[in-house]
Amino acid sequence: MGPALRLPEWVNSLLAFFLILGFPLAMFFAWAFELTPDGLKKEKDVDRSKPITPLTERKLDFTIIGLLVLALGYFGYDKLVLSSAREIALIEATKKAVTEQASAESEVLTGADKSIAVLPFVNMSNDPDQEYFSDGISEELLSVLGQFPGLRVAARTSSFQFKGQNEDIADIARQLGVNHVLEGSVRKSGHRLRITAQLIEAVSGFQLWSETYDRELNDVFAIQDEISASIGDALKIELQLSSEGALASLPSIPAAASAQAYSYYLKGRQLLNQRSRAGIEEAVTALQQSLELDEYYAPSHAQLAIAIALLKDGGGSYGDLSMGEVLERAEPHLDRAFELDPKLAEAFGAKALLASFQLDYPAALEYSKKALALNPSYVDVINWRYVVFMNTGRWAQATEAMDQMMALDPLSIVVRANYATLLARTGQVDEAERIAADIEKLSSSASYLVRGVILGDLLGELTQSSGWYLKFLELDPDNSFILHRLAINFTAVNEVDEARRLSPDSGWWINAVQQRWNEAITQARQRLVDNSKNSVDRMNMANVLHMSGELAAAQSIYEQLLVTAGGYALLDPRNSSIMPTARMAFGRLAAGDPNGAEELLEMVRQDIRWRKQAGIYESFMLRAAAMVAAIDGDREQVLASLDDAIDAGLREDFIFREPAMAAYFTDPEFRALATRLDVILEQEHRHMLQLICFNNPALSAWQPLPETCEGVTEQPTL
Repeated sequence: MGPALRLPEWVNSLLAFFLILGFPLAMFFAWAFELTPDGLKKEKDVDRSKPITPLTERKLDFTIIGLLVLALGYFGYDKLVLSSAREIALIEATKKAVTEQASAESEVLTGADKSIAVLPFVNMSNDPDQEYFSDGISEELLSVLGQFPGLRVAARTSSFQFKGQNEDIADIARQLGVNHVLEGSVRKSGHRLRITAQLIEAVSGFQLWSETYDRELNDVFAIQDEISASIGDALKIELQLSSEGALASLPSIPAAASAQAYSYYLKGRQLLNQRSRAGIEEAVTALQQSLELDEYYAPSHAQLAIAIALLKDGGGSYGDLSMGEVLERAEPHLDRAFELDPKLAEAFGAKALLASFQLDYPAALEYSKKALALNPSYVDVINWRYVVFMNTGRWAQATEAMDQMMALDPLSIVVRANYATLLARTGQVDEAERIAADIEKLSSSASYLVRGVILGDLLGELTQSSGWYLKFLELDPDNSFILHRLAINFTAVNEVDEARRLSPDSGWWINAVQQRWNEAITQARQRLVDNSKNSVDRMNMANVLHMSGELAAAQSIYEQLLVTAGGYALLDPRNSSIMPTARMAFGRLAAGDPNGAEELLEMVRQDIRWRKQAGIYESFMLRAAAMVAAIDGDREQVLASLDDAIDAGLREDFIFREPAMAAYFTDPEFRALATRLDVILEQEHRHMLQLICFNNPALSAWQPLPETCEGVTEQPTL
């Protein structure tokens, strides 16, 4: 009735309510009253011996017939008119909902965003080993499209997650956050090559452009240029890409002297993207083979420099090369790459990576900026910038870089791993752990590493952290970074012998924890002799000297590192702690330079403010706050910061032995906090013994000494 009479929808509901309410009342009146010729009377007052007159009967008959006619009329009206109107209204409402949903999806995928994903081209060749060739074609097109101004290109690692899967294009586009998808296939047979490609509008599924290319294999570069130019023309029409900042000429793919040299280049780059030690070592071999066939191919030189850099020892890399070895091997290839192509994004990216490894942050930021100007979708470079921002305390810029990476490469293992760690730093632990667990579907080792770092460094759960590291060790028993991480955890809970067995190279750290300063200094100095160009080892040397009380010797190294960092606050690359700057401040004060000390203290205070503004709350920040308070003589703030730091995951007792804390060493409340930490570590020790003696997940890679588990009884799992 509502739609027909232009009444609101609630009228029908109200009418139904009154009908239901009136039915029992009607039954009551029908039972209690009687209609007679003299009118309506109570049932008890009607004389049943007198029949109803024919006139009354006729009146009743007409009344009943009239009511039946009205009922039948309403029934017909409802079926023929109201029902039809309701169906029309339902259809209109459904159409509106579908339209709004489609509009919303279109707005999400299109809107003002001009974006594309290049899916890995299908290898149609008979040889499965040619997979790298079809992948390489896709990646080259992706790189070229990334140079179109105003076009956002989903990064390779995310696009390639859909390799070999038969998912709906719209679903893929939604996961990647793009509005266009390029897909195709490659068939390589002898010296002949067939490439097909099609450009699809994601929301509608319409094909905007398609083409098939049959060429000789040596024409592969020309084919890729043709494809990218055709796609560029199609996108210019669809997205008006040429409106502002258009390229003076279409980007092109550097041509190698031979198809075989190019094939080795593609294979090397694919292996490099796997980000494993074995893969990177194979990549070095493939890229060297490429250069043997074509010494003038600049991209192979640049990628080889990156591969060598990633084989550096320590965190953030995958091998055991010293920094000196890295520079000796990589820099000649970089020089040659720039000589052959002064505007090669990969070469600037390699320069940025090497600079960041040497803590030369101004140079790293400058080189990375140039690389991104040439290729805005170069996610590896954005990630290296993110690390630099983290290691210079520029937390707002780090967050922006992370947002940019998540938009370009939302399914990347490396990006999501860093994102999970950043979330944990900002207190979003549950979401961080969810992402870390989700990474396991793609890379078990990456997932185990991230979980270990979050639980150990940021939450102070040393046993759980070690459990994940041991699972990693089962996959890669010789990983020096994981072995060092385990040694740190084991040393914290006083399992020193096991720590030494796991990582002999960590002896300098273990001896420092035990306050065996002569041994710690000797080992740290030897590491620096063996790896003189490694800035991280220089910082470790300064830290050990400072903690041992040799402030002047430590200060000399700190000051040199501060100059290298270009005036940025000096942070520990291992955990982005600003403690090195706080130690420097105390060193200047001890050397009689209060103004210089205050300058550094203000850097520390600013870092703490920036962390708080970014929502970061972790023990590293609180330790630095305690150091500043100690130098300022603020006892209450020292105690409060240390108490909060323990709650936030502090599990190293160095802070209670800092030279700047000397005035509080005998303070009862200060000692009580140190004792509180000891109790926590002793509890962790018991849990650690249960893990390694009865629940060791790395049985084939490492087992504890028999004497370690002697007398330890298995406890029920809570």
